[in-house]
Amino acid sequence: MSNVTKTTDETIAKLAEKVRKRRDKAPTVSVTMDGKEANLRVGEDNSADDFMRLMAALGTYDTGFLNAFLGQIGNSVSRTNEISEVSMRFALGVIIGLEPRDEIEAMLAAQMAAVHVCALDSSRRYLWAEGLQSKDSAERALTKLTRTFATQMETLKRYRSKGQQVVRVERVTVNEGGQAIVGPVQHGGRGIDEEK
Repeated sequence: MSNVTKTTDETIAKLAEKVRKRRDKAPTVSVTMDGKEANLRVGEDNSADDFMRLMAALGTYDTGFLNAFLGQIGNSVSRTNEISEVSMRFALGVIIGLEPRDEIEAMLAAQMAAVHVCALDSSRRYLWAEGLQSKDSAERALTKLTRTFATQMETLKRYRSKGQQVVRVERVTVNEGGQAIVGPVQHGGRGIDEEK
């Protein structure tokens, strides 16, 4: 066996293991429509174990949150009165991929998935638009949505760091006779004008 084939086989095996772990983390959610009512099935048979794995993957242990959340996700990525299983699975994949640690992170991840879906729809409308007004409208929507997505990413990052800020100083120049102060500086004395 050549080194290239061996490396490719090892890469495929590692990728297959990642896919298996991801699949084991959360069961699939299936959607069937009964008129205008959507019925969701978690895993193969709606078992308690499948619900628990899905809740853990979504960062919650509250069944009330889970039930409402799944409905909201389905509605947020649907185009008509019918929830698309493909869109639902996509949104859940995004959320689970972000590995939310609590309900706040799960909700933000769901919003990010919905914004992404809308952004790509705006991109399609921009590319398919025939008139200038339609193109401008789609471009404005696409710009707002992609900026919103970037803001959501930053918000998630800040939330996960619990507001801790890190300041990194790239370069400090201190002239002869000067002093550099590292750390918080407070002004507790009187100002120049107050001394008189």
